[in-house]
Amino acid sequence: MDSISKYLLQLPLLIIISIFIPVSMSGEVTKGILPDAFELSENKDTLLKYNGKQQTVDMCEYEQLKGVRVIGRDAFSNNTEIKEVILSPHVREIGNGAFAECINLTRIAMPDSLEKIGLGAFWDCSALHLTKLPENLKTIEDSAFTGCKNITITEIPDGVDFIGIRALSYCSNITTISLPSHLKAIPALLFFRCVNLKNVDIPESVRSVGHSAFYGCDNLEELRLPKGPCVIEGNPFKKCPNLKRIFISSETYPMEVKGSLGVVKIDLDSETFIRY
Repeated sequence: MDSISKYLLQLPLLIIISIFIPVSMSGEVTKGILPDAFELSENKDTLLKYNGKQQTVDMCEYEQLKGVRVIGRDAFSNNTEIKEVILSPHVREIGNGAFAECINLTRIAMPDSLEKIGLGAFWDCSALHLTKLPENLKTIEDSAFTGCKNITITEIPDGVDFIGIRALSYCSNITTISLPSHLKAIPALLFFRCVNLKNVDIPESVRSVGHSAFYGCDNLEELRLPKGPCVIEGNPFKKCPNLKRIFISSETYPMEVKGSLGVVKIDLDSETFIRY
């Protein structure tokens, strides 16, 4: 029997084998076949857990993941293998701790459908490079990006109406940032130890600045608070050695904050504060 005849006889068997083996000889997952590493909720709208070891996770490759709306709590947390994640196009929420301590994660592609980033979602993702947040984002929860020392975002989308405490703490590569035009409160510890922060555009909508919001911002030299009513809680500007001028209105008032070291209340009569 010639070689061509042998090949034709083996062809049906090869086809059957290819159907039932979802992994290539190199160990890479074949596109379109959802690996067991992905665990979905019963209604398929939440990614509960990813246990794989791929360096790049592209959710757009799999038809079964296109309906995912939520990246669940701790779904990728402590995964030290992943370096890049591309979320499916309809994801609206990244849950609490979803990518916490993914220390080798360098890139994440988030769709414009994203509306919420949960508590500690990217906690200590120290290798993550991020220059822009999704346009339709509305909520950034507490400690969402704490310890993400390589992110360099320059603005928070205008639709964001809530930012949690410590959301951008220890983000040491942020140098300039604009806050949303409708934001009501700068929360406590927001820019804690953002040592290279130099410029912050604070909108007129802000009515309160939280305790230690700018703590340890070594390179901050000047701030302009709103010209309308604004409450300064405790001391938002502690350990800012180069902050020499803070512009405030006649309707700016200090408020006591009780902490472990006692009561803290800033003195608005100091030479640092300049009335509009």
